[in-house]
Amino acid sequence: MTRLAQKQSERQTLNGVIAALGLRLDQSVKEGEAPDFIVPISGRHVGVEITMYRSGATVDDGTARRPVESEWERLKAAADAFRAQRAELHEVNVGLMFKGALPPRRQHALFLDEIAAFVSARNAEITANDIKFWPPSFSTPLMQAYLRTLYLRRDRYAEWYSNLAGGFVGLPGLTIAAIVAEKSATQFRPVDEVWLAIQCGLRVSEMMLDISGVEDFAAVPSLEPYAFARVFVLAYTGAYGWRRGGGWQRLTGDPNGGQGLSFDELQRTL
Repeated sequence: MTRLAQKQSERQTLNGVIAALGLRLDQSVKEGEAPDFIVPISGRHVGVEITMYRSGATVDDGTARRPVESEWERLKAAADAFRAQRAELHEVNVGLMFKGALPPRRQHALFLDEIAAFVSARNAEITANDIKFWPPSFSTPLMQAYLRTLYLRRDRYAEWYSNLAGGFVGLPGLTIAAIVAEKSATQFRPVDEVWLAIQCGLRVSEMMLDISGVEDFAAVPSLEPYAFARVFVLAYTGAYGWRRGGGWQRLTGDPNGGQGLSFDELQRTL
């Protein structure tokens, strides 16, 4: 992600917090670092630090899942461009079941060549039903090193996919506290108080499962020892907020009334 894209993403998260609280911005927000934003609130300065939710999950070989997902996104983009230039691959669905880590970027081209050669050699066998191939069928080094199994199927709407599209998604708990503790070690610029916004994403490693809503946050250890006066979690199903001395509450879906609180009104609620 480029620096500009990161700042745009952080601003979207801040906007999500603002929307969840039902605020009207009476004054401008200042961008910066540590914290990412400073919001003037009636003579006070509230810093808002933004971070992504990271589940800490690993893949089968113990490699951290998040960098593996990033590598798959790069490999998938390379594969889409590669097969667009190969007519023999246009209608072949390819399922790549990796053992764990993926080939590094410098080996993507070689890996894709190996897959293309494997598909071409078995072109006559491929039907509309999935055919599963195991490592004894792999004769090339990268396929042997990285693939657990390979699926091939003929399909006019063919796609290349991997086993990284699914995985275990956990409840909030120790992970939230670990993120808060890690970010608390940051040396922040002087402000009156600091808030932390944790943004969940669409990758499995960035997802959090909140089945019962705010009740699931009862498993989060106390955040009182840490640096933040408020902590927000923006999940796919809604936004949640923690306040020092007040615990967790669900923010989205609550009636805010009218156009939301002004900064003067917000100050009286803090």
